[in-house]
Amino acid sequence: MGRKSALANLCSIQPIIVKKSDKTNFSSRARSHARQGHDPDLLALGGRVRATRTEAGLTQDQLALASGVSRDTIIAVENGRGSVRLGNALRVLKALGLHFVTKERGGC
Repeated sequence: MGRKSALANLCSIQPIIVKKSDKTNFSSRARSHARQGHDPDLLALGGRVRATRTEAGLTQDQLALASGVSRDTIIAVENGRGSVRLGNALRVLKALGLHFVTKERGGC
């Protein structure tokens, strides 16, 4: 097949119409890595980590590489899940230049 006939074949291809699916959620359950925690303190920490990461122009993969943890750990921290080991959370904070400071709570 010559160059002209190949080009003619390309020009005669009909465009494909992509129809948006009527389904908005393919599963009744949220993806396991996207679940959010319920503790307000952990959610606040996760929000701070996400905000600092995006301000620094880092992706979750880049932060995972810089902190030495998995991307799933970054997702869990950002979503405020309590299943993250303290050591891993501290590695993420350190990679972002954040510090973990404890304070006494009143009225316990």
